[in-house]
Amino acid sequence: MKIAVLGSTGQTGRLVLARALARGHDVIALARRPEQVEAPASGNLRVVRADVTVPGSVATAVEGADVVVSALGITKRQDPAVLVEGARQIASAAPRVIWLTSLGMGATQGALGVVNGALLRRILRHEWKAKGLAGRAVRDAGGTTVHAGPLTGRPYRDDGRLVPAQEFRPRMIPPMAPRAGIAALMVAEAETPQRADADTVALFEHR
Repeated sequence: MKIAVLGSTGQTGRLVLARALARGHDVIALARRPEQVEAPASGNLRVVRADVTVPGSVATAVEGADVVVSALGITKRQDPAVLVEGARQIASAAPRVIWLTSLGMGATQGALGVVNGALLRRILRHEWKAKGLAGRAVRDAGGTTVHAGPLTGRPYRDDGRLVPAQEFRPRMIPPMAPRAGIAALMVAEAETPQRADADTVALFEHR
């Protein structure tokens, strides 16, 4: 399978990249700065310069990919419109998209309760609206959104699971999401779609 990874230089994106390569897939790493891609040397890896602000570069980069797995994020210095434009370009160019986003927004708004939901909105105020629009663009194209709680490097006990967003019950304490586990779940969904065309929540048992 040919998997394109968007956000391949970020903390989670690097793990998605490594996981896909370890599983033996042909991988396209999309990056605005290809020199920043960190991955094991592999003949199955192709690093491509792609920038949503450069018309056509994303569509060209993902040409031939079976699925795009996105761990795209932005910093406080970046324009949130990058997320929305990235989602729209990927959704229109790729046959299938798996998109990582935050629990508590979009289809999971209200999942963290009133207090924590308001706190999350304050913390993510720079990108709140953009994340919601980006997730909607992916879903409108038939893609899968993966809503994750706070991302951590903590160990976890099981392989995790993706549950439909509508089945997730609101919690006062948000479920933590190990980055390595998120990477494994997203690659597994790319390999064998279980939640295609769905909003999902990533859940894990921690040690």
